Amino acid sequence: MKKILKGAIAGVALLLAPFTQAAMVTQWDYTVTLQWVDWTFGAGTGTQTTSPSLLTWGSSGGNHAVLGGTRSGLGITESPADGIVNTNGPAALTNIVTHYNNTLSGSHATLTNAVLQSTLLLTPLNPVGDTLDLLVANFSINFIETPNQNPCPFPSLSVCDDIFVISTDALNASFDYNGFTYFISIIETSGSLNPMDAATCAQAGIVGPCLGFKTQENQFTAAQFAFLITTEPVTIVAAPGVLALMGLGLIALVGVRRRKQLVA
Repeated sequence: MKKILKGAIAGVALLLAPFTQAAMVTQWDYTVTLQWVDWTFGAGTGTQTTSPSLLTWGSSGGNHAVLGGTRSGLGITESPADGIVNTNGPAALTNIVTHYNNTLSGSHATLTNAVLQSTLLLTPLNPVGDTLDLLVANFSINFIETPNQNPCPFPSLSVCDDIFVISTDALNASFDYNGFTYFISIIETSGSLNPMDAATCAQAGIVGPCLGFKTQENQFTAAQFAFLITTEPVTIVAAPGVLALMGLGLIALVGVRRRKQLVA
């Protein structure tokens, strides 16, 4: 009888083992990479330069990084960004996108559209686990280099602000790992990225509402991104001055799978 009882207990223990071993991941190692993978310029004069980290346009002898440099550009810095992020903890800083807005000749060819690619690599640290598959997502950018003349057909602090709009289909996304569901949300921490009014969205060829930023003439605008991992969806408050939550790099999280499946 004792042998039968011991055998039954051992059998139950084996059945329960896969469930008792799984634990929520409280800490992750991450690497986030951001790059330009496609772009379109309109017709016109001047020159354009392109690379995964920088797109520029304007006068051939100009300098996008100098105010009044007769060239404008969109640059990516802090990429790749890596570090450690805690589940339900503070946001982890990642990449920066900067719009260098200099006054250009109306005859210059300027950027109209681009594709921003975000990749995210996560490895569980506590408890230690296998690295998740690389998560990749592409996001369309609508950009308009506005004419520098009054009146501006949208709310503008200068004559006229340039417009950067990023399209996003989701504010949050989720993935499953070892029996737990995690939510990832990207936030913009510098207050540059915000919901924009219908008139501004329309100038960029988008039916509002839309998410983006406007840059005054002869100013540089930087958007600092970060991300959160949570066990509950993040509540979005879509108002200027509040951290703008967007789906950058998140849509691809749907259907995430581990490199090695948990063996039951």
